[in-house]
Amino acid sequence: MFTFTATSLFFGGLAAAGIPVVLHFLMQGKPKRIEFPAVMFLVRKIETHRRNFRLKYLLLLALRILLFVLMGLALARPVFKTGWLAGAVGGSRDAPIAAAVVIDTSIRMNYIAENKTRLDAAKEAAGKILHQIPQNSSIAIFSGEAEAAVFQVDSRAAEQKINRLKITPVPSGEAGGLRAPLSAAAALLKESPLDQKELYVISDMSAPGWEGESIGKNSERTSAIWDGIGIFIVDVGAEKPQNSAIQKISIIPETLTAGAPVRFDIQTARFGSASSQTVELILLGKSGDPKAETVRMTKTVNFSEGESQQTVSMTLTGFDAGLQQGKIRFAVSDALPADDQGWFTLHVAPPQKVRIFAQPPVHDSALYFRQALETVPFTVSTAPLTELAGMTQTELQEYQGVMLLDPSPLPPAVWKKLADYAAAGFGVGTVLGPHADSLESFNHAAATEVLGAKLVRQARNPDGECWMLPGVSPVFTPFRSIQPLDEFPWNALPVYRYWETGDVPPRADAAAHFSDRRPAIMTQTIGRGRTFTLMTDMSGGRDGSRPLSVWNDWTRGETAWMFVLLAEGLGKYLTGMGEQKFNYIAGEPVVLRPNTPALPPSCLLGTPQGQSVRLTPDAVRREITIPQTTEPGNYQVRSGGIGQQALNLGFSVNLPAGSTNLRKTETATLDKHFGQGRYQLTDGRQADGMLTLRLERRRIGQELYTAVVLLLACLFGIEYVLANRIYGK
Repeated sequence: MFTFTATSLFFGGLAAAGIPVVLHFLMQGKPKRIEFPAVMFLVRKIETHRRNFRLKYLLLLALRILLFVLMGLALARPVFKTGWLAGAVGGSRDAPIAAAVVIDTSIRMNYIAENKTRLDAAKEAAGKILHQIPQNSSIAIFSGEAEAAVFQVDSRAAEQKINRLKITPVPSGEAGGLRAPLSAAAALLKESPLDQKELYVISDMSAPGWEGESIGKNSERTSAIWDGIGIFIVDVGAEKPQNSAIQKISIIPETLTAGAPVRFDIQTARFGSASSQTVELILLGKSGDPKAETVRMTKTVNFSEGESQQTVSMTLTGFDAGLQQGKIRFAVSDALPADDQGWFTLHVAPPQKVRIFAQPPVHDSALYFRQALETVPFTVSTAPLTELAGMTQTELQEYQGVMLLDPSPLPPAVWKKLADYAAAGFGVGTVLGPHADSLESFNHAAATEVLGAKLVRQARNPDGECWMLPGVSPVFTPFRSIQPLDEFPWNALPVYRYWETGDVPPRADAAAHFSDRRPAIMTQTIGRGRTFTLMTDMSGGRDGSRPLSVWNDWTRGETAWMFVLLAEGLGKYLTGMGEQKFNYIAGEPVVLRPNTPALPPSCLLGTPQGQSVRLTPDAVRREITIPQTTEPGNYQVRSGGIGQQALNLGFSVNLPAGSTNLRKTETATLDKHFGQGRYQLTDGRQADGMLTLRLERRRIGQELYTAVVLLLACLFGIEYVLANRIYGK
């Protein structure tokens, strides 16, 4: 597409093209007629030469016309636009434009190179861009922070906003980081009435910032979104970045009893040259004072060149009861300190007291389940089911949970007592077996409130072609801490008999199913407490009077260790230990459920920066909710009060795994976001001169003045040689 800086001069050149036409006809010689009859044979030769000269005169005429046309074209300063420039509207370099500047403020922009962070380099590049934007232009600044998409009042306001930008550990919008501000910038530019629209993206160009779908989600929609917008991408990343990172900390378990071991699986990563790092596990003091640090364990990890990952495991014991917080860090920091450490929180509870009510002989009936719970450890006591009717609420509440193994029909008053016990914040577990022989008793409204659903019949699979399939319930947390659930040999635990239930009501959840899709474990919340119901027997004895294999083979064979994990999961769910979560990823909502009789009207949240934020607990749901946490580190939640009314909770927040990977994004990824050939990528270290040239080409186009002048000079030479040859003869 051609446009002109001075169109009038071009038309003046076209008018001047008539001058050589006039001169051509005026300079033509008029032949003299001489009568010579003997030269008849020369007439034909003369006509031939005349045609040849006429052709040469016409060629010379066309050449002279073209010279004057090119003179006017050169004076008009032609501009050419094609490809990336074709969508732009030609005009003056001083004409107002609509400009959006998107600055990457992710945690990766804290990388230090040449004695400054990448964010500081981005601010410098943005300042240079602002100085090249014409006056009276509309300018908008976007970053990882969630804010209204508006144009700034003037360039001074835009410059002040750029200078105030800070690192955003968790960008707003989708995980890609740049997708949300790019989408907002595109929408705002489309709304502008100005013809010329430009987008500037300043980033370190690392891959995590460009992950995810493009704004358009397909090439046609992407092309429509960016149509008519000039896109300039400025790369301010380090030339050869080197970084070691603590990517993820897995704690198994997060809630434990005093004296129990806890395992830390630390996923580390390295980008760059080969290196070695020492990983330190540090416990903080009870007050969370950073000065009260104790290094409990260290390990060395060796990284190979390029991108490499290593997992370090550390196991510690001897934790005292209460809140335990700490951090895991590299002994030597690097150019990106933000990912050189991670934080963790443990809740160490005193051994939970659990009461098991079983059929006589109680010792034999509860043997397997009791021994499995004591390995966690729980403080387990047993009693015959007949004692349950005589216990008061005060006596029951001495235990964090009670379990009924293969209960016989119970009076409605006993089921009501258990429901009230659960509603007060405790746990009731029921394992159904052969003694549930009166469906009328177990389907009473009081019993159904605890069990979760009505019983239909006893189902049988004598060939053992039935087994349990786990769900996403906290009951299976001990399994997930070892490996994914689908990697366990569940079909090696056959179930021969189980109780089939009716439809599961909305208040209950099927935590697991049998392989024939019928509910295997049902869980529900009652008031402040919880219940579970297992549909197959888990009792048994050493005397073989009622072998466990009649109902299932969970405690026999090489897979009996899975029974221990299941018992642990049921016990922790029963006492509330399996529900609590204390370690979060930045951006996740935090939910804390204090195990106290009553919540205080307010409490204080202590942030990693030392600030205090007042929170109001939800007295109805009995939980404390923090909608979003963006800053990594250890947090504390405390309140006044005496004894159990005082809160002393905490949680930790870490960066998402892989969020600090400094690997450069590929061109194909940029093509996906903007379309192939629709953007210009500039190195930040050379951005000043190169960006100036590209901006002028975008706003005005590629001027052809130099090319036209060179062509004009060549044609002058050709005209001179051709004219001399013609007139010389």
